[in-house]
Amino acid sequence: MSYKYYSFIIKYNMTTLSQLILGETGCVSYIVFCKKRRECAIVDSFEGFEEDIHEELKRLEFPIVKYVIDTHTHADRKSASGYFAEENGLDGIVKSEITKYKGKKVGTKDGDILKIGNTELKVLYTPGHTYDHNCYLVEDNLLSGDCLFIGDVGRIDLGGDPREKTEMLYNSLRRLEQLPGDTKVYPNHVGAVHAIDSEDKFSTISKEMKDNEALQVKDVKEFYTYMTEGWPPKPDNWEEIMAYNLK
Repeated sequence: MSYKYYSFIIKYNMTTLSQLILGETGCVSYIVFCKKRRECAIVDSFEGFEEDIHEELKRLEFPIVKYVIDTHTHADRKSASGYFAEENGLDGIVKSEITKYKGKKVGTKDGDILKIGNTELKVLYTPGHTYDHNCYLVEDNLLSGDCLFIGDVGRIDLGGDPREKTEMLYNSLRRLEQLPGDTKVYPNHVGAVHAIDSEDKFSTISKEMKDNEALQVKDVKEFYTYMTEGWPPKPDNWEEIMAYNLK
């Protein structure tokens, strides 16, 4: 088993959230599991780490996979979502309706609700890091993808118009700030391998509003400066990876 496993109990509906930190990559996949109805959703699986998902599904005693979800078009890892959607006989990968993905997909709009047994997963359209980025809210837990990290935010320089994407991300962050302060934040990347100072595995909205430098910038022009200066190098072969993930 190559992943570091964390499981968080969500109240009310006998729901658990499994956080799978994949090897030494700092990349994270999630499984949202309704224990009562024995249904689950796989969120942001990555090629090369399929066995991590299989091992977690085995630990959960093989629930029905209701959805396979990508928060956005990834640029640093090849998605395994197509593999899991096909393996489980699904209609396609759950993605924002504006995605340019060419395979089988289930398009979502902002505010849509995905039912996983008795659990509701709410779609929040949060563009900026990519044009097709969604966050997913399950009760008071936010799967924030690459929109909001612990202590930072996702970059905007992997394709597209940087100014347009900066404004989108700025507005998406303002929206996330409106969530209750005790909402837990579970991002797609953790730790130093992604130039994230904190080694925490999750945060809260109130903590990020207090400590996250990106959230302190309340002027969109200043935010553009923040988003375009001093970032680490782009991921290797990011354009090829995005092209692969759009097939």
